[in-house]
Amino acid sequence: MRVLYLCHRIPYPPNKGDKIRAFHQLQAIAKRHEVDLFTLVDDPGDLEYRAELSKLCNRLTVSRVYPGWARMRTLPYLLTPQPLTIPYFYSSELASEVRHALGRRSYDRIFVYCSAMAQYVDAVDRIPMLMDFVDVDSEKWTQYASFTKFPLSAIYRREGRALRAYERKICEKAAAVLVTTEREAQLVRQISAGAPVHVIPNGVDTSYFDPSAVSPAALGPAIIFTGDMSYFPNEQAVTNFANSVLPLIRQAVPDVRFMIVGRNPGPGVLELRRIDGVEVTGFVPDVRTYLARAQVAVAPFSIAAGIQNKILEALAYGLPVVATSKAAQALSRGVAEQLYTGDTPEDMAAKITALLRDPQLAYRKGSDGRRQVAKDYRWDSSLDQMMKLLENPVSSEFLKAQTQASLCVTPSPLLKRQ
Repeated sequence: MRVLYLCHRIPYPPNKGDKIRAFHQLQAIAKRHEVDLFTLVDDPGDLEYRAELSKLCNRLTVSRVYPGWARMRTLPYLLTPQPLTIPYFYSSELASEVRHALGRRSYDRIFVYCSAMAQYVDAVDRIPMLMDFVDVDSEKWTQYASFTKFPLSAIYRREGRALRAYERKICEKAAAVLVTTEREAQLVRQISAGAPVHVIPNGVDTSYFDPSAVSPAALGPAIIFTGDMSYFPNEQAVTNFANSVLPLIRQAVPDVRFMIVGRNPGPGVLELRRIDGVEVTGFVPDVRTYLARAQVAVAPFSIAAGIQNKILEALAYGLPVVATSKAAQALSRGVAEQLYTGDTPEDMAAKITALLRDPQLAYRKGSDGRRQVAKDYRWDSSLDQMMKLLENPVSSEFLKAQTQASLCVTPSPLLKRQ
């Protein structure tokens, strides 16, 4: 079977949330079928991984997106009903390559990762399409609006409404819609009542996140947060934690350190280094070397959607995790029960302090969490579900509906450009 796979960021190396899921999907598909991958890259450093990624693909097409220019390009669309996400992730080069590939090759399936990439196949109707929303982006933008001031709050709220309408159109066209959690599936059903939505959870590689694989390097009591620090919910989470929770912990554990580990910290996150005990690393080649230095991992999110990979990875490494209830809401019941949750600075600080003061309790909670996450979040199980959908996604009713829909399809205005 020939599969055309579209994703918004080059899915290698699998070292951040969106790349991890896409890489595992691509790897699973490539084992049984022929894959042509069309993807964007916004970090020039990622271009060096093309050779490694091409080993999985029959054909690999990578086009650059320049974030500064892409943001400027979205401004005229504020006066239209178009989601700004769509022009941001538009590449005329990639659009041309996709059109030519569809004209030259006969594809059996189209797999779209991230709603913004559906624009590249808007005019295609007779090839079954699987749409992986991962998280529901319209809901995230709506959440962002609640945590920002005007005019950004108005722009984010507008983006949430516009994306919701766009997601509805995608749902009506897709043979299958994939999301990571049942909560996300319920959101999709609110957007499109008849959406063929399926929950395909993320997994975690417990053999990689094995505490015995890295020598312990404890340098005193330490708390860790991991993630891409250019991502607004991550920035908001560590800023609130460093300012509101950490001072309470330091009253009981004066020498505690808070390690913020992840690429692309902006000025707001870098400014946190002024707070006593806060360390901001930026990019690290192996996050396990920092997990090995910590006694507790935190996920202090006020904004959260989907599965938090950072929680799965910390638990897989055997670290206890303290999180807000919002961060834990999408986890399996078994894994959620292994977390300590707290929604006020005082509650979160008390639970972290208890773990820092009692190494045996921390070890026990971490070990229980590792066993449970290995049971509930297995890539082989998730990918098996995905492959069944890929290979058998459509019914005769779907094909009939698609044929009828093809009579009234209007391609994205962006794709009409030459």
